[in-house]
Amino acid sequence: MHNLFSDLKAKTYNKHEELEHSTPFALFHNMAGCNDNEAHEVHRGNYLNVLCVMREFHQHCKLVINDATEKYPTLQALANQFETQAVVTSLDNDLAELNSISAQCTSELQSVDLPNFETLLSATISAMYVWLGSSMGANIISRRLEKSDYGFPTHYYQSMAKQAKAWPEFKQEVVRLLPLIIEGADVVSQAGSQVDRQVESRVESQNSETLSVAIINDANLWFDHLILLGKSTNLPPQTLS
Repeated sequence: MHNLFSDLKAKTYNKHEELEHSTPFALFHNMAGCNDNEAHEVHRGNYLNVLCVMREFHQHCKLVINDATEKYPTLQALANQFETQAVVTSLDNDLAELNSISAQCTSELQSVDLPNFETLLSATISAMYVWLGSSMGANIISRRLEKSDYGFPTHYYQSMAKQAKAWPEFKQEVVRLLPLIIEGADVVSQAGSQVDRQVESRVESQNSETLSVAIINDANLWFDHLILLGKSTNLPPQTLS
């Protein structure tokens, strides 16, 4: 389990790159301010789609996290690090300023079902990982948007920039909590023999390895989900000269 985050970074790299080069994110990351009205409208539509995709993603994560904390109350301390409603509210504020309504925005994305995750636990930890991972560049994006000539609202990225501060604590808490809720991890009693404890230690190690693999697989599924959400927006792939 102590190698989980280095493995996650390495083994989700390709999917992360694919996401960065997919619609609508590819155009968004190449966005530059100018006074050209046509470019302004294209960037506005693309930014709107980014926000719609992220709103749907965060809503899906919120549902998964809520289900997991009901099944695994020990996860509540971890879930408390995610200001889920504040993030969704910030997205709604940005969409309102862009004169969009959530119903119209999400109608195109509702046909995209959640992936078939391996377990609720692995789906939740991986959702949190992708959620926080997406916050890492939020401060830079927020500043870049504020310096552009377009005047786009940045409530969401400001909110995510605050969320990014939870990253170190999140990693520590995951490493601390997961062994406590892995099946069989707490079966060894003080009265157990040394042989019993050795057997249970091997079982716990095996479960940890299995869970780590599941978390990595589900993280890649979350990236796939984001890519599919992006493809479901109404802005066709295009490039700006």
